[in-house]
Amino acid sequence: MAAEAHKIVRSPSTGIDVVVVGAGIGGLFSAVELYRQGHTVRVLESKPELTTIGDFIGIGQSATRQFSKWPGMQAAFTSERYEAMMSFLKYDGEVLIKPSLTLERVPHAIHRAKLLRLLYDYATALGISVTLGQSVSEYFEKPDGLGAGVVTTKGERFEADLVVAADGVGTQSWKLIQGSQTQARSSGFAIYRTAFPTKVAHQDPLVAEQFPVLEGVDDCRMWLAPKGHGVTLVSKDITTWLLTHKDSSTAAESWSKRVSAPDVLREVAASGIKWDPGFMRLIAQSPENSVVDWKLLWRDPVSNWVSEQGRVVQLGDAAHVFLPTSTNGGTQACEDGISLAACLALAGKNNIALATRVHNALRADRVSCCQRGGFRNREKWHHTDFEKAREHPEDIGEMIGRWVQEHEAEQYVFDNWSKCVNAVVTGKKFENTNIPPGYRCRPWTVDELAAQGPGIAQDEGDWS
Repeated sequence: MAAEAHKIVRSPSTGIDVVVVGAGIGGLFSAVELYRQGHTVRVLESKPELTTIGDFIGIGQSATRQFSKWPGMQAAFTSERYEAMMSFLKYDGEVLIKPSLTLERVPHAIHRAKLLRLLYDYATALGISVTLGQSVSEYFEKPDGLGAGVVTTKGERFEADLVVAADGVGTQSWKLIQGSQTQARSSGFAIYRTAFPTKVAHQDPLVAEQFPVLEGVDDCRMWLAPKGHGVTLVSKDITTWLLTHKDSSTAAESWSKRVSAPDVLREVAASGIKWDPGFMRLIAQSPENSVVDWKLLWRDPVSNWVSEQGRVVQLGDAAHVFLPTSTNGGTQACEDGISLAACLALAGKNNIALATRVHNALRADRVSCCQRGGFRNREKWHHTDFEKAREHPEDIGEMIGRWVQEHEAEQYVFDNWSKCVNAVVTGKKFENTNIPPGYRCRPWTVDELAAQGPGIAQDEGDWS
């Protein structure tokens, strides 16, 4: 793959210098897109080495379609992603949707660390500088409005024409952009999640029998229960499982909060839900202290991701946090990068602030709807009418809508640039079409959605 990266078709240089803060999936994907569109890019990452933590992530076709413009990347991604034979089950093991490779509107699953390595290798093969061990503590804009920069915890300063904050929920960019940090509050739930070698899982003969390694495909199962769900994914080398549970106030929004299998099984027993014994035996095989207990926090959506002078822009989780049930957070971070790079290319170096504001206007409504989609899935899976699911299983099997899957973020910028520029310059609201057909986008809060509960399924428009 890296050997083919130099074949990428790069647009003529725009002269725009960009610093991307954060070498996560959104940051690295965006760095490559910025490079491809003719901009100069540097990436700063707080961690001293590329992270290998995490389990799997779903990346939708609206993001992976862009790999066709990155020579070698499509083949590399296809070889590393899971070939998921997907099924849906009731918590006790009853099959609701039989295993299938052809379920529509399901994102591609890939081990998070493998995707990160692919993106890192591709970016560095292009000559993009990725500096590790640089934790950013401050974002700033120049007084003349012609640039921006960051200050690291080591006291070093990095300046550029534009700074992209892609450093996740812990970003310090909110001080410059929003002025106050979006209040996070508990959803009342957390999620156990882990990944470990399949050979360890298969040391239990029952697990090996019930969750076998399949020839040419990977076994992925979605387990639905009252007020909760689980996921198991077994490949020849890695076994992953996830399970939502009531937040006992010990979980944290961090990959470093770890528990062991006995802790999980005690929590499951206390819930009163009689999960499939094989699933529980799979959990029991998890190595000691390997299970992340991730607190699921709710945050109201934020519509503005751009600083006052337009020289700092938030991207991915730094701008918009998703519930895992959206299966869409990584995809939207990638779409952000596609959109921003294209807007900068059309605007040119003399209109960077306009580019970031147009990008924000083109993206905010769509992202708000995608975040809302996470709540829609959550209510659908946590309040499953199993009798109805047996009659119409297709209703529970749709994770993302066609309006998400079929979107082309770069073309959307090209098609709507002039109209959106006019709206931004004149202070008018731009009417986006990258949202569910027939839906009228409006502000909402997580409290409003929580109050709606299953009623959120009655949203206007076509979300399928």
